[in-house]
Amino acid sequence: MKIKFSVFILIAVICFLAYFNSLHNPFIWDDDALVVRNTLIHNWQNIPKVFTSDLYFGIVSGSNFYRPLQSVSFIFDYHFWQLDPFGYHLSNIIMQIGVSTLVFILVFNLLSSFGIAISTAVLFAATPLHTEAVTYISGRAEMLMGFFVILSLLLFIKSQSQSVKHPKLILWFSVFSFMLSLLAKEVAIVFPLIILGYIFYISREKLKEKYYLIKNVFPFVAVALIYLILRISVFSFSTLRPPALAKISWFVRLSVIPKVILTYFKLLFLPTGLHMSRELVRPTSFIGILVAIFLLGVIIFSCIYFLRYSTKRRVTSFMLFWALVFFIPQSGVFPINAFVAEHFIYLPAISFFLLIVCFLHKALRNKVFILVVSLLCVFYILLTSARNFEWRNPVVFYKNIIKYSPDSFQAHNNLGLQYEYLGRFDEAGLEYKRAISIKPDLIEAHANLANLYFKLKAYDQAKAEYELLEKTDLGSKTGETQNNLGNIYEALGKTDNALEKYNQALLLDASLKFTHFNLARIYFGKGKIDLAARHILDSLGISEKLEPNKRVVIIDFLKNTYNVDQASEFYNNLGINLAKNNLLKDALSAFNLALELNPRFADCYFNQGLAYLYLGKKSEAKFALKQVLKIDPNHIRAKRLIAEKLM
Repeated sequence: MKIKFSVFILIAVICFLAYFNSLHNPFIWDDDALVVRNTLIHNWQNIPKVFTSDLYFGIVSGSNFYRPLQSVSFIFDYHFWQLDPFGYHLSNIIMQIGVSTLVFILVFNLLSSFGIAISTAVLFAATPLHTEAVTYISGRAEMLMGFFVILSLLLFIKSQSQSVKHPKLILWFSVFSFMLSLLAKEVAIVFPLIILGYIFYISREKLKEKYYLIKNVFPFVAVALIYLILRISVFSFSTLRPPALAKISWFVRLSVIPKVILTYFKLLFLPTGLHMSRELVRPTSFIGILVAIFLLGVIIFSCIYFLRYSTKRRVTSFMLFWALVFFIPQSGVFPINAFVAEHFIYLPAISFFLLIVCFLHKALRNKVFILVVSLLCVFYILLTSARNFEWRNPVVFYKNIIKYSPDSFQAHNNLGLQYEYLGRFDEAGLEYKRAISIKPDLIEAHANLANLYFKLKAYDQAKAEYELLEKTDLGSKTGETQNNLGNIYEALGKTDNALEKYNQALLLDASLKFTHFNLARIYFGKGKIDLAARHILDSLGISEKLEPNKRVVIIDFLKNTYNVDQASEFYNNLGINLAKNNLLKDALSAFNLALELNPRFADCYFNQGLAYLYLGKKSEAKFALKQVLKIDPNHIRAKRLIAEKLM
């Protein structure tokens, strides 16, 4: 037990040394869509919706990624940290510690060598190649999948032991862990092959048992098939942007594989010059394609040779099989988003480090082996720390990508967003236009450019961009475009046109709460208080037919208010009014809407805390009041309330 605990401490120390300087890095790349603008993560009550939505539910183009476990982890982080990236980075580091610890246990199970197991684990923990999974908050899908995949294999191995109690129960825990890995990332569907590979290479004597495969492997295959059927039918989501490799023929993708493999080997041996959005030059000449196919043939022949069963190299062959099973789906054979991405080889990297460590262990004396592994680990820690600094400044980060990959439309679009956040609107517009020039059908860039024009009050240009989006099949996001066009018409004083667009938006998507607010604002301006009240009720999710008394309260509030322009202020004041009328649950709905618009609204958190306190929900009240103090440490009323009521 002491040895196992000391291993965990060593791995934890190495992970923190490598990644501690990432704790204060900002949200970057897809973090904006998956965390900052993702309203689903704001409330535990959204978990059912998370399990029925695609990962990029909150952005215009959507996606066909189904990774609810990743979104649930963001809900957990948001509960404690809101939009403070420190907590999200801390979670990622803890996940890397967990996966690296499981790597140690797996290798020790396979080879019964403490030195090889700990060396493999620390190199895996420290390598800068994993910054795309660890430093990058949105990259945590790799670690979530990796944790549950390795755990599933370890539980399977344990269930096969003759001495273990309740082997069937452990086997079902293994199956459950596999299910969780599928909910973390789609590529986990290949895991049943890993189980078969383990049986073939490590535990093939089990095949002599009657019905062994049916009893022990079929549950994994059944789960994979059920998942596949559900993904093809129920959880198949429409996306406006097909995978980047979808337009490239299968033959051409196949010819690129040798270059993909060589690129990964280069990165594994010398992990420098790391960046996202890599571009690979595809062979175009007849000679180039011929050479690529020849190299591919050599690679396939070599793999077949080393995958042959041999009692002397059972573990080596199994780990090569492990690497291939997780590499092939992300190699470009299938039409995914890129030929090369550093996070694609998160799990295959285990095999690489194990084989390197085994080679060093065999070639060097014990003390020299320890020294070499230690120096390599320190080298990796330094490289990882340096790489973390590159993620610290988003502008520098995106410019670095563009330096390596000038045609990265995503980098240009994201750089534009950063310039916009910094108030450098002219530069933001140029980057959006560059992204569009590279990929004319890039919906996100058109939407960002339209929003920028609206912010700059260039309404005609914004209208032109939104109308361009209107002609595109935006699927579930069509309603948002109509809402945005309504905003423009309203800004131009064309309220009738705005009303038409807002109503169209609701016909297309009845869940647009703030479109109801936009309609209420117009009706309020026209003096139609009844209609305004109806839409405010709709925005709060209150049925006028079921609860007509609440309509009276809303009407009275509207008659006594003067400002229906600032939505966050309006909903905060409305919440206060509802609370005064003992409608505390509805008051909380109003406060939630205000905080959705302005997550740093300290007074609204205070009001929310009061409402929870009156409902007797002390833990929720304490949490809300702590958020007040995070935003405003000198908030006297919050301090007093915590001291008097919650200590």
